[in-house]
Amino acid sequence: MKPELAVMAQQQRGVFRRSQALAAGYTDVEIDRRLRRGIWPQVRRGIYTAREYDEKQAQSDRAMHLLAAAARLLSIKGDLVLSHESAAIFHGIELLGPWPRVPTLTLCRASERVTACGYAVAPLPAQHRSGAVTSAARTVVDCARTLDPPAAFVTAESALRAGLDVVAIDAVLGACAGWPGIVQAREAIAFADEHSETALESLARLWCRDNGLPTAQQQRSVRTLQGAFVAEVDFVWDEFRTVLETDGRKKYVTGDQPQHDGLAKDGVVWQEKLREDRLRDCGLEVVRGYWSDGDDGGAALTERLRRAFARGSRAPAGREYVLGPPVRPHARPLATAA
Repeated sequence: MKPELAVMAQQQRGVFRRSQALAAGYTDVEIDRRLRRGIWPQVRRGIYTAREYDEKQAQSDRAMHLLAAAARLLSIKGDLVLSHESAAIFHGIELLGPWPRVPTLTLCRASERVTACGYAVAPLPAQHRSGAVTSAARTVVDCARTLDPPAAFVTAESALRAGLDVVAIDAVLGACAGWPGIVQAREAIAFADEHSETALESLARLWCRDNGLPTAQQQRSVRTLQGAFVAEVDFVWDEFRTVLETDGRKKYVTGDQPQHDGLAKDGVVWQEKLREDRLRDCGLEVVRGYWSDGDDGGAALTERLRRAFARGSRAPAGREYVLGPPVRPHARPLATAA
C-alpha cells in the first residue's frame, strides 16, 4: 500500500474510502484488481481495508467487528462514536447473546432520541468518551439502560470484574438521570459486583436472588482442616454447607478434542467427578447449575439448592473444611484506547 494511503487508513482505524485510494494515486483498474484478489477486502460499500476481514466473522471476532464499526463511522457524517454493545466489544466487556450485526453508534447532540438511521442520538460529555468510543463507564450505563435485565446485569458484572471503578459508573448514572432505562440501569449496577467469573455465574446470582435465596460467597477456596487445597468453588453458603458450581458445556469440550455426547474424552469429566467427591468428603453438599436453568428463571435450580440446604443443615456439628480467598486472580483489564 502506498505510504499516503497507509497513514490515512491507520488514522481511520484500518479502513479507507475508494475515493481516498484514487487520491493516493491508484487507478480504478488497480483498485478493482485488488478487490478481486482479496488484497483489499470490502468492509462496506466503497470502504475497504488492507487487513483480514470477513463479514460473518465480524459477529464473533473483535478485530473484524471493530473494522466494521470503523467503516460505519467513516460512512456517516457527524460527531459519531462507537457505543453500546460495540463499545462493550471494544472494551472487552462481556455481552450476553449474539453480537450486533450492525455496529452500534451514538451521535453527539444535546437531546436523546433514536433516529431512523439506526444509531442513538445523545449528549456525550468529554468525560464520557475516549476518542471514537464511549468510555467504559458510559458504555456500561448505556448497555444497562437498553439491554434486557439479564444481559444488562451480565455486562455490568463483567466490567466490574475487569476493574472498572463503580464510582465512575455512578458519575455517569448521575449525568444520565431521567434518561430512558436509567432506573433499570441503577438496579442492575446496584446488585452487581466483581466476583462472577462468567455470564452464567452472573445469571445464577440473579436467579438465586429472584427466587429468594440468601446471598452466597463467591470464588472461595476450600481446604481441609489440615490446610490441603481441595477446590475453588463458584458459590458457597457456609451456613448450609452447600456449594453451587455453574457448568457450561465449554468446560468439558475444547476445540479439536474428540467428543461423545458433547463431552470430551480426555478425562475432564472424570477429574471433575473426583473434585466433587473431595468436596463431599469435606461435608459439603454440591449442586450444579446450567444454562438450561434459565428456562424457568432458575426456579428448579433454587429448589435443588433448598434441598441441599436442608441436608447440609442436618449434618453433624463441626466442620471438616475451611474457606479461604481464591488461589488465582480473577480480573482481566479493560481496553483503554480507541
